[in-house]
Amino acid sequence: MRPGQARLMWAATFLAVLFGPTLLSLVNGSDNPIASQLAVQSGLLATGLLVGAAVVPSRLRSLTRAVGIEAVYGVHRSLGLLVTLMVLVHVILVLAANPNSVTLFDPRQWSQPSKAAIAATVALILLVGLAGLRGRVGRRYALWRWTHIVLAAASVVFSALHIWRLQHLVNDPVLRVAFGLLAAALLGVLSYRWLWRPSLDKRSAYQVREIRAETEDVHTLVIGPRRPRHGFDVSTLAFEPGQFAWIRVRRSITAEEHPFTITSCPTSEAGGSIEFTIRDVGDFTSSVGRLKVGDPVWIDGPHGSFTWDDTVYSRALVLIAAGVGITPMMSMLRTLAHRGDDTPVMLISGAGTETELLFRDELAELTEKLNLTVVEVVSRPSSDWSGRTGRIDRDLLGELLPERTGRRKIEYFVCGPPGMVNGVVEALADRNIDPSRVHTELFDMA
Repeated sequence: MRPGQARLMWAATFLAVLFGPTLLSLVNGSDNPIASQLAVQSGLLATGLLVGAAVVPSRLRSLTRAVGIEAVYGVHRSLGLLVTLMVLVHVILVLAANPNSVTLFDPRQWSQPSKAAIAATVALILLVGLAGLRGRVGRRYALWRWTHIVLAAASVVFSALHIWRLQHLVNDPVLRVAFGLLAAALLGVLSYRWLWRPSLDKRSAYQVREIRAETEDVHTLVIGPRRPRHGFDVSTLAFEPGQFAWIRVRRSITAEEHPFTITSCPTSEAGGSIEFTIRDVGDFTSSVGRLKVGDPVWIDGPHGSFTWDDTVYSRALVLIAAGVGITPMMSMLRTLAHRGDDTPVMLISGAGTETELLFRDELAELTEKLNLTVVEVVSRPSSDWSGRTGRIDRDLLGELLPERTGRRKIEYFVCGPPGMVNGVVEALADRNIDPSRVHTELFDMA
C-alpha cells in the first residue's frame, strides 16, 4: 500500500473510532433531555479520543510509514490534551444535566461508576502534567516513560470500568457491539505492541556480526538474522532507505530500547546484514561499542516516512544533515549507488569539528560513482581546516541552493538536532519551497 493510500485508510479508521459510537447513539435516538444527551455524547467522544491516543504510538508500521514518527508523536500529544479537555467537558455537562451529581465531590457518596471515572480523570490529568516534563527528565527518561505508560493504562482501564459499571450504554445492543469492537481492536493492537513484538516474534531476533569504530565515540553495529536450531534463517528486515528501528539487547517487555537509523542499503547482497551507526551519548548507546560478535539483539522495525516515494518524480535531491543526522542520508546514497542512479544529489553535512564528520572516505568514493556534490561545514574548525566554517543556516543555504527555476522538482531531506532542523525548514519556507517537498526527522526522541 502506498503512503497516500495508507494515510487515507488511517484517517478513515480514526474518524470511525472517534465518531462511530457517537453517531450510533444519535441514530438510535433518545428521549432524555438535551443536556443529558450532550453529556453522553461528550463521554463517547472522550472514549474515542482515548482509544486513538492509545493506538497511535503503538508502533504500527503502516502508520509510521504513512505519516512519519514525528507526526505520530505529535498526534499522540494532541489527542492526550483533547481527551483531558473532553473529559472535563463531560464532567461539566453531567453536573448540568443532573445537579445531584455534585456528590462526585463527596468521597462518602461515591458509587462504583463514580470511583472509576474519578480514577480515570486523575490519571489523565497526571499524564498530561507528566508529558509537560518530557524535556527535563534527562537520564531519568526510563522512569518517566514507565510512569507515563502506567498512567495511560490506568486511564484506559478505569474509563472502561466506568462505562461498564454505569450499565447504561452497554445495555444498548448496537452500542454494545461497537464497544466490543473497540475493545477488541485496542487489545489486539496493545498485545501486538507489548507482547508479540518484544517477546514472541522470531523475526525480530538478530545477532551481532561486526562492530566498527567510525570515530572515538561513534560505532557502526552490523547485525544479521539469527539462525534457529532447526536450521533455517529468519527472513531479514525489508526496509526503505532512511527508515529506522528500535534496538534492544534483551528479550523482555521491560528491556531498555532506543531508535536508530538504518545506514545500510536495503539489498540482500550482504546476507541479510543491517547496519546502524550510533554515537555514544548515554549508558545504552555506549554499551553498543561493548557488544561482541555473536551477541543477540532484537529489533522492532522498520519505521518512519523519512524516505523517498519512487512513484513521485524528482529532478534532484538535497540532503541536509548535522552530526549523526547523516545516517539516513548514507542509506539513501548507498541505495542510489547500488541502483546506478544518476539523479543529481547535494549533501550538506555539518559537524562541530572536522573529526566529527562521518563517512568522509566513503563519501569521497561515492562522488566518483554518483552525480553527488558534498559540502562539509564545521562550526569549530582547526587551523588546518580549509573547508566551509559556521553552521547550516539561512545564509549558507542561500549561497548553496539553486535559484527558483526548477526548484519544485527537488526533494529536500533534513535530519539532525531540533534547532538545526527547524532553522533549515524556516529558511526553505522563506525561499517559497513547497512544504510537501521538505522531509524532516528530528534526533531528539527515544
